[in-house]
Amino acid sequence: MGDVAKMAGVSPATVARVLYEPEKVGEARRAKVQAALDATGYKPNVVARGLRTSRSWKIGLIIVDGRLNPYFVNLSQAIRLEAMAQGYTVLTFQYGSVNEPVADSVAQLIQHRVDAVIFAYALRPEDIAPLQAANIPVVQVEQEAVGGTDVVICGPQAGISDAVAHLVALGHRRIAFMGGDPAAYLRPRVSGQTMEEERLSAFRAAVAQHGADADHSLEVLGRYFSTTGEDPAKEGRVMMQKILDMPAPPTAILASSDMLVAGILQVLSARGLRVPQDFSVIGFDDSIAPLLAPAVSSIGRPLGDVAKAAIACVMGAIDDSPHRPLRHVFPTELRLRDSTAPLAGAARPLSAAKA
Repeated sequence: MGDVAKMAGVSPATVARVLYEPEKVGEARRAKVQAALDATGYKPNVVARGLRTSRSWKIGLIIVDGRLNPYFVNLSQAIRLEAMAQGYTVLTFQYGSVNEPVADSVAQLIQHRVDAVIFAYALRPEDIAPLQAANIPVVQVEQEAVGGTDVVICGPQAGISDAVAHLVALGHRRIAFMGGDPAAYLRPRVSGQTMEEERLSAFRAAVAQHGADADHSLEVLGRYFSTTGEDPAKEGRVMMQKILDMPAPPTAILASSDMLVAGILQVLSARGLRVPQDFSVIGFDDSIAPLLAPAVSSIGRPLGDVAKAAIACVMGAIDDSPHRPLRHVFPTELRLRDSTAPLAGAARPLSAAKA
């Protein structure tokens, strides 16, 4: 740091402020110091920084295994990049459908003296309790397991409403909903509804608002993926078989996960049916939807905004004493691609296939 200070013609204290509190340094001095940092290749010592600030400059991230749903790979990357931009290192732990590794991850993060932990998402209140007992701030993303922490979520209502409106405008009235069964996911109702209940409620409200058929038999519910974590598309295939075996099948489907869409496409291909000519399909998460054939319309979330809000919550919880938890709610949006078409191109081939 002394070498950087000499080259920039400033004091070592000014260099330190540029590194750790740049907002307190004028633009001209900051530019001179940054030029010296670039020229020397200087990097601050993280351990020394932690001793000076009483922080570890490490954040824990406990997140759903990306092999089960690639959406969480994208979310993890967005959070990691935002944390790095703020000078933090992220220690990431993934979990599948088994609860025990979550407790192990929490214990390890406490041992590493992380400054905060982001859950995306927490399954049980008891997973968060040890962190609260250790006075480690927690930010919950996607789903709430307990109250009293910062929360960053995306409301499904706008995206689902736009999806149903889009399908109705194309002439579809019998629209199926494929999603998680609230009875299969006994999550705490911290804010009134679980994630599964909220998405199902949003679909029902959109059906009523836009004039689609209000037929609860078109709501096919199950799990997003198998409890073993193997063959992630299996649940979508099972639910799609049920839909095609209905006496009066729908002509369009809104699935509450792109992984379910993968199963839908597999079954339709096996039956000789095409998307969108024979069936219109919209997914949720916008994770693998652009990679499928055809590229599938999907309801996406603003991952960059979610990541920024989560890291802002982390920094606020660390800096503020006492800290008042914040709640950020971002809207979802429909991203249209090639998987929907007017009803006239879908109804007759489907009826013929059933006959």
